Amino acid sequence: MGIAVSLGVVLAVLRMVGLGPLELLDARAIDLRLLVRGRDAVSPEVVIVAVDNASLEDVGRWPWPRTTLARLLMAIEAADPKVIGFDIVQSETTAVPDLAPLAGRVDASALAEVTAALAAGSPDDSALAKAIADSRRTVLGYFFDFSEGATASDADTAMTAYGAVQSSSLEAGTGGEAMIPHAQAAVSNLPAISAAARATGYFNTLPDPGDGAFRRVPMVVRQGDRFALPLVLSMLTVAEPDRPLRLRIAPFGVETIQFGTQRIPVAEDGQLLLNYRGPGRSFAYVSAADLLAGRADPEALRGKLVLVGVTATAVADVRATPFDGVFPGVEMHATALDNILRDDFLDQPRWMVLVEIAAVFLSVLVLGAALAKVRGVGAALVAVGLVALYLGASQWLFETRGVPLGILYPLVAIALVYMTISVHHFVTVDREKRRTREAFSRYLNPELARLVSESPDLLKLGGSRKCLTVLFSDIRGFTSISEGLEPEMLVEILNVYLGEMTDIIFEHNGTLDKYIGDAIMAVWGAPIDYENHAALACSAALGMSARLRERHEEWSGRGWPRIEAGIGLHTGDMVAGNMGSTAHLSYTVMGDNVNLGSRLEGLTKNYGVAALVSEATRAAAGEQFLTRELDLVAVKGKALPVRVYELLGRRGDDATLEALAQRFEDALALFRNQRWEEAEAAFETLLQDYPGDGPSNVYAARCRRFAATPPPEGWAGLTVMETK
Repeated sequence: MGIAVSLGVVLAVLRMVGLGPLELLDARAIDLRLLVRGRDAVSPEVVIVAVDNASLEDVGRWPWPRTTLARLLMAIEAADPKVIGFDIVQSETTAVPDLAPLAGRVDASALAEVTAALAAGSPDDSALAKAIADSRRTVLGYFFDFSEGATASDADTAMTAYGAVQSSSLEAGTGGEAMIPHAQAAVSNLPAISAAARATGYFNTLPDPGDGAFRRVPMVVRQGDRFALPLVLSMLTVAEPDRPLRLRIAPFGVETIQFGTQRIPVAEDGQLLLNYRGPGRSFAYVSAADLLAGRADPEALRGKLVLVGVTATAVADVRATPFDGVFPGVEMHATALDNILRDDFLDQPRWMVLVEIAAVFLSVLVLGAALAKVRGVGAALVAVGLVALYLGASQWLFETRGVPLGILYPLVAIALVYMTISVHHFVTVDREKRRTREAFSRYLNPELARLVSESPDLLKLGGSRKCLTVLFSDIRGFTSISEGLEPEMLVEILNVYLGEMTDIIFEHNGTLDKYIGDAIMAVWGAPIDYENHAALACSAALGMSARLRERHEEWSGRGWPRIEAGIGLHTGDMVAGNMGSTAHLSYTVMGDNVNLGSRLEGLTKNYGVAALVSEATRAAAGEQFLTRELDLVAVKGKALPVRVYELLGRRGDDATLEALAQRFEDALALFRNQRWEEAEAAFETLLQDYPGDGPSNVYAARCRRFAATPPPEGWAGLTVMETK
């Protein structure tokens, strides 16, 4: 958790101070959100009169004569719009023809008169100025020059500025004013044309410095001690003169821009984040050529806020925006008008930073707490779930409230916490698990070792009582074998034998408890619970015996002695766990039932069989295994007798063994009914059909002994073992 909190603090600080590359990614995240939202309806009050490709084909190349622009303005005016805004600047004087070559060829007084008239002003300029003056609702656009070498001119006085400005600084250019874009000069319309306009407004748009995309429009630009209005706000003040504009500047930058009672949400530098409605031509368009030719429907402009701009491909007045890489520049102003008219902004309030920081801390705390409990796929699902939850909630907030809550810092927080804690777990916590797996891989198959390492509680000091199956295996006559072998060969034989037997135990999900010389002790059901632990143990015992038979020929070829082993299995309650001290632990099982398993292994020599199971193991393993009852035995150290069975194989695998088991059961019934002669004859017959059958040989000898010396009265067929 400490790691998560530390990362949260670092990211919170970065969010407070801002980091350029991350800010750019967050800006692009807003682009993505707009694309996820898709196209949106636009305000029907905004119409664009476009000087488009068709207009250039009909009228001629751009720029057009001002008389043509005057005719266009009069055509728009005739449709009775609410306001007309020009995203076009007329800053250059119309060229005056040189009349000097006419001197001496025309009347001198007439030539002087014409020259004076031309010097007084171009007829084209006058025509446009008159059309603008007659309109009384035309707002002319101009643009600011932000370059260092630009020089202010008298034309700069034509700007329309904020009338009501409240600032914490008495001197422009200090304090919050320094955040506002500062222009060196303005490229304005000709004085006569500007003077005829109802108002003016700049149409500058500033690209984001990170990638050059256009996401914002400046709502205020500072030149000297004045704060100029943009084209869209100038148009709105003409359309709705009863709604005053107010600019309030705080020490940190622009605090608010008010249009009447409406708040226009701008950043500290006075820029408005545009809520784009879609790609280019999302707004209503009317071709300038159609207006000039009288083909346009006047109703399309009646009562509208009309923007006049150039969209022709040859002029290339386009911008890169989230929806469109060639977005018409005039449509950026249309979008700003739309946002204000519909009061539908992308608002980035200052408290949004606190919400993002809170989201960062909440994410890291939740993820840190989750990663303390889950790993692997579970941990990844938690991280992915947090990402999906935040993305979904923030997109909902974006689409319903227009608040583009930053997604980068919370997502970076989730990713960093997930990766850092995962690496930490791998280096520290998982290192302990690997040690545990490595230790338990000596006693368990790899998969069981992994499960144990995932459950540290299994390894606590002490143990728990549970029903388990224990297996003991021992090489017959190992002392005699070892006396006839060199130590090196003896070690080699033991290593191969123990390795082969251990592999089979692991294949059947057993736990190797320990090696005791040539003996093997294994357990099923601990530390991993298996309901069929008895069946697994019986399968392992059959596999061990079969493996020894398979290896006899191979090992004989190496000059090794014949190896045979006895196996004893018992099922019952035992205590399983780590025994020892906190410094030195050994996972093992203990209890009286463990000892009984060892006694059964010892009895295999008495009956000449490979594997003995107790009645409890036989019952727990189920009917799938073929067994034959051998005896009711009172083993040394046990007060109650134990019924023991030879484990022959699986039912249905060998008809000969099934016949042996049935005939032996019949002969044993004769023996227990004390019909000694009949029983002996039955066992002898078995020996003829199954030469070397150890149990039949044992019982044939018992029959002869009891025939000569009958057992005491009340004898119930119990065999008492005096040795272990």
